[in-house]
Amino acid sequence: FESYMTALIRAGAIQSIREVWWDVRPHPDFGTVELRMCDGMTNLDEIAAVAALAQSLVADLVERFEVGEPLPGARDWVLRENKWLAARHGLDAELLVDEAGTRASVRDLVERMVDRLLPTAERLGCADELGAVREVVERGPSAERQRRWVAEGATLADVVDRMVEEMDVSLAPRGAPRG
Repeated sequence: FESYMTALIRAGAIQSIREVWWDVRPHPDFGTVELRMCDGMTNLDEIAAVAALAQSLVADLVERFEVGEPLPGARDWVLRENKWLAARHGLDAELLVDEAGTRASVRDLVERMVDRLLPTAERLGCADELGAVREVVERGPSAERQRRWVAEGATLADVVDRMVEEMDVSLAPRGAPRG
């Protein structure tokens, strides 16, 4: 990674790491990993759910790597196809799970991932947030909900009002009545 960045900067192709946009990008200035799949969430509950999923997944993979367990992987063409399917169909996508063309629904894959990561999330203190991933899968992401509201007759102003209401509800303190 570092030699790649150094070569791009030396070649004048980029000025800094901030010009490279990947799906997952280490950020050397902050010691963090940026995930570029989460740009469209409209309330804090969903943000916390996806953050817990990412945190738990990374911790799980680190733990598995440190004990020498082989990590899951897929060929580049499978990854590219799944990325396109996920971008096109969202939670309704049927992803490739092997090179033979076997498919599984994103919803089922996410459910299994949440089940597998729950012990890790419990150790990290984010089990409730990880569990909320199931709610997101069940009710659909914001874009899906917005399209559904419009199909049911909502105006643009109605959609904005509902999104504001979702954000307000997600800002309520834990234990307070929510929505």
